[in-house]
Amino acid sequence: MPTPNPKKAVALLSGGLDSTLAAKIMKDQGIELIGLYLSAPWGCCDVSKATSTARTLGIPFRIEKLTKDYITVIRNPKYGYGSSMNPCVDCRIHMFEKASRLMEEWGASFMVTGEVVGQRPMSQMRRTLKIIENDSRLTRRVLRPLSAKVLEPTIPEEQGAVDRSKLYGITGRSRKIQMKMAADWGIVDYPTPAGGCLLTDKQFGDRVRDLYRYQKDIDLDDMELLRLGRLFRVDATTKIIVGRDERENRTLEQYIGPGRAFLNPEGFLGPAAMIVGMVSETAKARAVQLIVRYTREDKRNPQGSVLLRTHSGEEHLPVEVTTDEALLEKARV
Repeated sequence: MPTPNPKKAVALLSGGLDSTLAAKIMKDQGIELIGLYLSAPWGCCDVSKATSTARTLGIPFRIEKLTKDYITVIRNPKYGYGSSMNPCVDCRIHMFEKASRLMEEWGASFMVTGEVVGQRPMSQMRRTLKIIENDSRLTRRVLRPLSAKVLEPTIPEEQGAVDRSKLYGITGRSRKIQMKMAADWGIVDYPTPAGGCLLTDKQFGDRVRDLYRYQKDIDLDDMELLRLGRLFRVDATTKIIVGRDERENRTLEQYIGPGRAFLNPEGFLGPAAMIVGMVSETAKARAVQLIVRYTREDKRNPQGSVLLRTHSGEEHLPVEVTTDEALLEKARV
């Protein structure tokens, strides 16, 4: 491992305004930065914006995908959930631990984030920020330039690598100060603050609960599929995903594999679907019914068929126009 450079840091870039400003503040102080984007299964941040930020700042940029360990963090969070299935504190600890290992590998001595005290109720309160640092073994090595003046000095500040007087003391949820800074510095290409992590969304949280309830062996593909389509639970071993648009139809097709069958209408224009789990006769019939249900009535074709594809072969299924609306709706997750 290289010797840590006191003027070198890893900057977590989400693609949002706060992380962009934090990285710029450090770059302007002569800190050698490596931009890092941690990719979660449902992409709650904006990798294209993060890439653009790194390019604009002229700093190296790395994308690191969170691994299967991340699933365990969500399933069994030490610090619990927020309003839905969002284990914000444990998630942040997991991300910081990964960043910490990369810091050592790259010879960086501290980490830079765009966190603002009080901006998020679970992960950005003073006490929580300390817990996250301590549990990820980064005590006083996480520098938050936007809120640094309301937090105790970090090691790089004490060592003189960073000038504390040029940092900020922003708190709370308002973005007015950050937006003014962006305007003053000519930063215009940044996303409007939105809902953030999908795990805070109730509907998405229900999908996560459903997955954890019925499936023990979960991989990252299973987590990524939660973002897609309309979801229907057939039984304890099987669910069906129905695409909502052409993009989702194409995306579903990419997940064909063991335990996953892709269904595509032939002879009429309708949505694609995917069976996840046991590809039983019941599941096949239900999937065809769902495809028909979400096909416009004037596009349905009783003489058409549905092509079912698995990793081991293909099968043509007849179209059944009649559907049990009540049964299908009851199965929706």
